Amino acid sequence: MKTYIKTYINGLLALTAMLLVGCSNINNYDNYISTFIADEALSPLESIDSIKAVDLFVLNDQHIGLITQNNKSYLLTTADNCENMYYANKLILLSEEQGVIKVHSAKIARVGDKYTECTITGMYKLHSVQLELLTNAYMSSYRNPKGSVFGSSSYPRGI
Repeated sequence: MKTYIKTYINGLLALTAMLLVGCSNINNYDNYISTFIADEALSPLESIDSIKAVDLFVLNDQHIGLITQNNKSYLLTTADNCENMYYANKLILLSEEQGVIKVHSAKIARVGDKYTECTITGMYKLHSVQLELLTNAYMSSYRNPKGSVFGSSSYPRGI
């Protein structure tokens, strides 16, 4: 019985440590994106016109990457209460005008086991290198045992 309790407690401690590291990585990536927007001096856009085909991918619950049919890249931001976007089976873009995405009126919708709509609160034009930096930082935030995108030796620095 003593061994069982000790094993159970050790398991709980290990699980707690894993959860803390996971949350730390997510928070560090959120901070990284905010810093990235400032460091790269990204200018906010009010709208994007002539969008026909898009590829959407989740960087985290509040940040979505967008690549248009002509290979232009954008960073879309959503409200802080937008949740579980990472687990979407499919993302779709909802806008009032066909082919036009506007801040505070267009939405990203999560389709799958749950349906969630999140209003787009910000848009930034990215160069392909900047999009690659965000994607690489996202990947390294989960591989880095120290839980920081800044501390990873494999993380590419600047442009």
